[in-house]
Amino acid sequence: MKVKVKVESNLKIKNVFEPPLEVELSNNENTLQDVLQRLYEMYPYLKFIDQGEMGDDLRHLFLNGESHFTFSEGLKKRINDGDTVHVEAYMDPLAGG
Repeated sequence: MKVKVKVESNLKIKNVFEPPLEVELSNNENTLQDVLQRLYEMYPYLKFIDQGEMGDDLRHLFLNGESHFTFSEGLKKRINDGDTVHVEAYMDPLAGG
């Protein structure tokens, strides 16, 4: 299944992390939680997911323009082939000493 994932972030790494991304999921990966888990596996330096919940680096998560907070299922909301997931990720600047 192909899901268009648009990731907006203050972090961009040339030739490594350059949103927007397209993620292909297997047939048993069909929830918003699965999308976040796949993104985390691809880019482990961003905390997309933490213990099954939205990770600290996420600000917003939308499915086809609707906030995931509007779904009674939350991150367990099922997605379909061709859906669009919009993720807003933000990393706090690192302090130097």
